[in-house]
Amino acid sequence: MGFKSKRVLRGVLGLFASVSLPQVSKASDLMIWSPVKVAPRIYKTTLGFRLPMAWDVSAGMDLGLGSTTSGAILRSSSLATLWGTAIDDHRRFSTVWRREVALRVDTLNSTGTLCLERSRSWTISENLDMSTSRSLNLNYAGSRNAANSITATQAVTVAIPWTGTSFSAVGNLRDVGSSFSSTVSFHQPLAPNLKFSASFADLETLTPAGNLRVDYRVKW
Repeated sequence: MGFKSKRVLRGVLGLFASVSLPQVSKASDLMIWSPVKVAPRIYKTTLGFRLPMAWDVSAGMDLGLGSTTSGAILRSSSLATLWGTAIDDHRRFSTVWRREVALRVDTLNSTGTLCLERSRSWTISENLDMSTSRSLNLNYAGSRNAANSITATQAVTVAIPWTGTSFSAVGNLRDVGSSFSSTVSFHQPLAPNLKFSASFADLETLTPAGNLRVDYRVKW
């Protein structure tokens, strides 16, 4: 790398470094500006804007760059992703409805993802909450050696607020019925920093997979 190229690269990294000191800074309520330092000499910045519409609409770009101590650009450190989201939230009494459309396009790898999601959560009684969600994910592989995919997901969760107990079931249908997977899980807090969880995957098969965990968190 020539001397001029190194100076240009160091100037670009210096610009990322200068804006990465605050974690989040906004020029206005309609402007999105979020520079962060991901690792030593690796920086990422999110640029975007919000639109004053009935839905919460925002769009922008994620930019990233990294280098070695010698000034050479790290392989696979470049990031240039276009994104956009549109969210509609409304509440009536104890019920919350949410609709979301999200789009991400990786301009460097020519890949993209479109997600359509609809969810609802409500209080059945003083001791029981419930939520459901449906989503459709369209993945475009682009130039990668992978196939395009369509995944439909349905999830149901029932929770007991005062005990922290929750049961959830998730089903995934991939590529218009070519494959199906399911997961049933249970979560139960045992103490303020102790939690028990269990999950079982692919219950429709003869050999479902199970997982039992006890997590303890220590704070200091």
